[in-house]
Amino acid sequence: MSKNHRPIIRGVRPQDAADVVQMARELAAAVGDPEPRLAGADFIHDGAGPERWFDCLVAEVAGRLVAYALVCKSFEAHTARKRLWIGDFYVRPDARRGGVGRALMIAIARHALQLGCDAVYWELWRLNSAGEAFYRSLGAEDAVDLKVMHLDRDRLAALAR
Repeated sequence: MSKNHRPIIRGVRPQDAADVVQMARELAAAVGDPEPRLAGADFIHDGAGPERWFDCLVAEVAGRLVAYALVCKSFEAHTARKRLWIGDFYVRPDARRGGVGRALMIAIARHALQLGCDAVYWELWRLNSAGEAFYRSLGAEDAVDLKVMHLDRDRLAALAR
């Protein structure tokens, strides 16, 4: 990657919301998820202020946003460990293999260390072999002692009743 095209990693700004929402749509399409019901105003509301749900980092190359990552804090009292959870990590196809993803992961690692985190976790779509190869090139390993489980909205409602 030439010096003029090195990625700039920075925190998201309100004016970035439309681009990040579009990339979230691209990510959903890439993994076969339904299009997210997310508007720019919702993104700003949920990602700003002291009560925000997430932190967002973006990668900019030559004035264009080409990647984003959402991270959320996690804490376990029984281990007294702080962790970051990567909710979304997306690099546009035309920006892949140029150092953007690595630069974004480096920024996440620095953010986690500044927060005193013991680890960073994320989900990887099982069919994403290129993503797995990328993460392994960074030294990532499977969390063999963990299994990601979930309750969807309908099951949450049923449980809450």
